[in-house]
Amino acid sequence: MARTGREVMVAWLREEMRMATVADLQRAAAFLEFARLTRQGCAHKRGGARKQQSSAWRRHIDTDVRW
Repeated sequence: MARTGREVMVAWLREEMRMATVADLQRAAAFLEFARLTRQGCAHKRGGARKQQSSAWRRHIDTDVRW
């Protein structure tokens, strides 16, 4: 049975972890955490941009006058 790309990468990571020093593991964990936080920030910005674009038409129309 063929392995998925994720399974191949996890196996590669496990092999390297066996031969890594503690400092290597610490740097790798810090990098992975940074990458995850960066992705979360990008998704948050994209969501905000979508919301802003969907309501952009409101800036270009006159609001109703109510007496």
